[in-house]
Amino acid sequence: MEDIINLVEIMVDTILLFFCCESIFREKQSRAWKDLFLIPVFLIFLMASRVQITAGGYHESLFSSQGFEIVPSNNLFVALFLILAVMVANSLYYKPVSSFVFCGTMVSFSLYLLLRILSVILLSFVRTYGYLFLFGSRLLSVILVLLFLYNPVCKWLQNIIRDGGITIQIVSVDIVLTVILGFAFFAFDINRFMDNILLCIIVLMSLLLLDCIMLYFHGRRMQEQKHIYMVEQYIPIIEELISQVRARQHEFNNQICAIEAAVNSAETLEDAKANLSLLTQREYIEPYDYDLLSCDSKIVAGILFEKKKQAEFRGINVQPQIQGLFRKGITPETEWIEVIAILIDNAIEASNSGNTIYLKSRQEENGIEFTVSNPAPPLSNSEFIKLFSKGVTTKPDKQLHGYGLYNVMHIVEHYRGKIITRNEQVDDKNYVVFGVRLP
Repeated sequence: MEDIINLVEIMVDTILLFFCCESIFREKQSRAWKDLFLIPVFLIFLMASRVQITAGGYHESLFSSQGFEIVPSNNLFVALFLILAVMVANSLYYKPVSSFVFCGTMVSFSLYLLLRILSVILLSFVRTYGYLFLFGSRLLSVILVLLFLYNPVCKWLQNIIRDGGITIQIVSVDIVLTVILGFAFFAFDINRFMDNILLCIIVLMSLLLLDCIMLYFHGRRMQEQKHIYMVEQYIPIIEELISQVRARQHEFNNQICAIEAAVNSAETLEDAKANLSLLTQREYIEPYDYDLLSCDSKIVAGILFEKKKQAEFRGINVQPQIQGLFRKGITPETEWIEVIAILIDNAIEASNSGNTIYLKSRQEENGIEFTVSNPAPPLSNSEFIKLFSKGVTTKPDKQLHGYGLYNVMHIVEHYRGKIITRNEQVDDKNYVVFGVRLP
């Protein structure tokens, strides 16, 4: 009977560990039966960590019962080998990059341990004992991890871990080692842990606060590095635009001199008009270039100039009206770059040679509104909403698309902005409009 109880505990712990790994490693929301392959693998690992093996000894129970209330092992070295085994299984099944395997596995175990500790503390307040405490705390942990799995914080944590870096590695390891070493200090005795629960809570909260501070500064550093990358990538494009404007300005000055000479040398008014007509049939600086040069963000101007060239290469005309202060708002320039690039790329891919794309940005009281319009059949509200879902695309190669507008939606949600979609008529032709309003 005791082995059956222990086996049920192991099975619930296995499900909890599986969902912890899923919340960190899983990229797609949809799942198939083959995705449950890790459950029997984790079950074998956890069973092996609880098997009682002694030389020449006899045990009434196959599995050990004491010391597994929170940590899935009552031995420090077995716990470390269990972490290593799960890390190998994750690397073979999810196939992520090596740094993500290490950090992701550590974060999965951290999540596992934190949920177990939280569940034990919550049930201790209602004074539950015996089997109700053992199984109730485990089931509560499973419920909590399912709530976390479908929470936006889960996606945010995945993105943080994928960024990598020594900071993420330190943060991902410290909770696991602290909890396991702490329980090793208490000899994996839950009673001794509960007797010192206040001290344990203070240590864990201090550790979580330190981790949050490190993650905050890590996020700022990554944002700065991304900004530097954007500057290095798009400032040369703006320098090219400036060179073109200077060349045209030099040509314009020469043309002024030529006009003056043509007027002075003309014998009649008709000759002067004819000379002026010939001299003025030249290109001037486009209004679009003036808008880009007056844009306060050179990075935004660079991406707009680059996308204009891409559209012209495909025979697509771009008509812009660029206004607004991109650098004065809350939304970083790097986020604006991603949003603008996605919206314009989608419009270019949906347009044909000879079509016209309209770009508009204007300053609003609560931020900047940026919209992109391209000719297309009218869409209903439900069709607009569906296009912002993950993996949904109108392009034929669906495996490579369907994430652009989904990422735009997450950026807008993060900064509490607004997504703009509508149909509008331009020259008796329907245009679909996609845009954002960001603070």
